Parts: sequence; C-alpha cells; structure tokens
Amino acid sequence: MATVTAMAQPAPPRGPPPSRRPIGRPAPPQGPPPRGRPAPPPLPPNQLSGTKRPAGVLPSDGKKMRRPPITIRAPVSMRDVTAFEKKHQVGEGTFGSVFLGVDKKTGEMVALKRINTKQEENGFPITAIREVKILKALNHKNIVDLKEIVTSKDHSEIPKNVYMVFEYLEFDLTGILESPDIRLTQDHVKSWSQQLLNGVHYMHTNKVIHRDLKASNILVNKRGELKIADWGLARSWNSEMKRLTNRVITLWYRPTELLLGCVEYTPKIDMWSVGCIIAELFRRSGFLKGANEASQLNLIFQIAGHPTEEDWPEIHKMCPLWRNYEPQPGEQPLPRRVREELKNRLKHPSWMTEHAKDLIDNLLAHNPAKRWSAMDALTAEYFFENPIVKDASKLNMRFGVDSMHELDVRVKHEKMMAARRERAQAVSNRPAAAAPGNVRRPPSGPPPR
Repeated sequence: MATVTAMAQPAPPRGPPPSRRPIGRPAPPQGPPPRGRPAPPPLPPNQLSGTKRPAGVLPSDGKKMRRPPITIRAPVSMRDVTAFEKKHQVGEGTFGSVFLGVDKKTGEMVALKRINTKQEENGFPITAIREVKILKALNHKNIVDLKEIVTSKDHSEIPKNVYMVFEYLEFDLTGILESPDIRLTQDHVKSWSQQLLNGVHYMHTNKVIHRDLKASNILVNKRGELKIADWGLARSWNSEMKRLTNRVITLWYRPTELLLGCVEYTPKIDMWSVGCIIAELFRRSGFLKGANEASQLNLIFQIAGHPTEEDWPEIHKMCPLWRNYEPQPGEQPLPRRVREELKNRLKHPSWMTEHAKDLIDNLLAHNPAKRWSAMDALTAEYFFENPIVKDASKLNMRFGVDSMHELDVRVKHEKMMAARRERAQAVSNRPAAAAPGNVRRPPSGPPPR
C-alpha cells in the first residue's frame, strides 16, 4: 500500500448561490424567489475535508482553525501488465497512450494508460504522480475511477513501463458528436450537461482544477453515465498560489484570461471550458474553433465582444497581453453577441431555449469573477424547465455501434482522406482524352502500298 498525503480542505459555504443575471441585462427587481422550484440534487460531501465548517467561519474564540492533514491510502498493485490482454489503442492521454485491456482473471474490460517515462530523468513524470494523487483523493460518480497501477516487470516491454488502470467507458463526446449516424436527443444534452457540472462542482469543492476539459476528455458509457477523464494537467489549488502556467487547456476551450497571459487564475478557467462543451453538445461541433492563439482571441472577441474596464476592472493587472488587443482611442469595441451566435448552425433550434442561452452566455463571461461557478450553473433555470432532466439510466444509448472515441473518428477521417487522394491520383494518371475539335481522322483514299 502506498500512502498519499493531502491537506484537508474546507467544505463549501452553504446558502443561496450568488445572483446569476445574464450579462448585459439590467438587474431584476428584488423580491422573494419563485416558489415551487425543486432544489438541485444533493451533491456528495467534500472527500478531502475532515470538518463541516464552511470556509472562512471562525470558531468561538475568533481564531481560524488549522486544518490537519489527512492520509489517503492509495492501493498500488503488484500485478504485471501481462495480467491484462492488451487490445487496440483507444485514445491519447496528455502524457501517454490509452489501450483497451481485458483482465485475464475476471474478464473485466479496462483502459490501460501507459505513462511515458523515456524522457524523464527520475523515471516517472511529476505530472503522472500528480494525476495519481488527485484521482486517488477524488471519489465521485462523474469522475473516472483509477483502479490500480501496474508495471511491466518481465521483459515483455523494454524499457519497462508503468500503466494506470482505469474503468473502461465505450464513448467520448468527440466520438459521439462527430459520428453522424449517432442520433442524440434533448435528453442526452441536458443530462450530460448536468452530469458534467456535478463532476466539476465536486472537483472545485475539493480545490482541484482540471485545466484540460474538452469534449474528448469527457467519457460516456453504455449506461449513459458521464465521467471526466485525463487528469494529466490537473493540480490542487488555493487562493494564495502565484504564477501558475497559462500553457494549459486545449485552444478551443481556453478562456480569455489565459490567452491574455494571466498566471494568477482560479478554478473559473474550467467553467469557460464547460461552457464551450455545453455549446458543442447543442451544435455537434466546436463553438470557438481558432487555428492559433491570435485567431482564437479574435474569434472570442467577435462573438463575446471586447472586454471592458467597466465589466472587468482588473483586466490590465491580470492580463499583461491585453494592451496588445484592447481597442485604441476612437476605435469602437466589438459588441457581445454570444446569444445571437448560439442560434446559428443548429440542427434542433428548439433545444436552444432562452434559458439554455443564459447558461452558456454566463459560463462564457470574460471576467472570471462574474463567470458562473458550477453551482451557479446547476441552479440555472435551464435544468428546471421542460423537459425535466432524465437520470442517466433512462437515456436511450442504443447508438448502433459498440464504441466510438476521438481516435476512432480520426482514423476514419484519415482513411476517407486517403481514399480520396487515391481516387484523385487514379484520375490524374489516366491518359487525357483528345478534344473534339482535335480528333485526327484517317486519310481518305486507298491505303498506301
């Protein structure tokens, strides 16, 4: 048994969530909340906290309590990777390839994530250690389960490798959304959005930021259960941390503050990614698809408008690159038009209700302080309007395929492009047909002797 030690973190403060006024709209009149609305489902307790005292609450003597460290025992298997029958590759993690495996003893299907150790002086990358530590500390139905860690002890693999053994889920969101034969309903979109937010809320409550939320890292099994995967860039977080790297989060899902050079960020960076993913569920394609950092920022400004000092007073202090992009004196700032853009390129426009637009619009706020938290989003009107959110077990998961991941989609696309190139090459190799006016006719008269 290996021992992982983590600092206990406080449970989130109880009470009503902060005001969630859509961006750019006037404040609604004050008054009692509407009646008859069901409370959101109870969320799991803080797994890293040994106290139920909300953050910032002082004991009777007026002194802050020192949080004692707790010990989490993380089992590390002594089994060899040969205990599993390794099948085909199903994905690429942040720092390793992922294979489908079958436990030879139990027949259980698992995902084997091989840790790249070739370029590490100490043999095991710190990112993998951090991933193991975080995953053994977190325990939630919407977070992928790390079962054990195995190694290649014999000479079956040289150099020897380390594998993280995860539960296997048949789909990821990229595989589902980019497969036109897979039909989705409004129930899928709403249930998976809520499950994603539940997992993110639990993660942030336990002071962990993922830093790489994207459609291909969101897994779904045949029971309709959604789980957050690939924790290679995740890390624990507290408000006193300074100068974190901003070279995180895949470009299409990266928030404004990171693109503008912010290094003192909060878990709200994950919430921008969640907004992009939920928009992608509605559209079945990426919402903000830039080619590089400059084009990504320009695309964000075209859709979400230019940030303003009125809305984000700390932007110059937080974002050193903002001076390169802010409108010059006399230049008209671009207006915010997220809600208008969300209506475009929808196969099912009726699914994108006004409350759905409110949800995505507030998750894509420039100012992290005004961007909705996971709890804000879970209590959004969208999840309380018809159709009511279905339990994962009630979703129709008969997709007509046994599995579909981003890698499968990529391989199919590459095969299709290769076939097109072969056909084009075959056409170009054919002898050119003579033009009708240039056809040579045989000479008239008797043939020469």
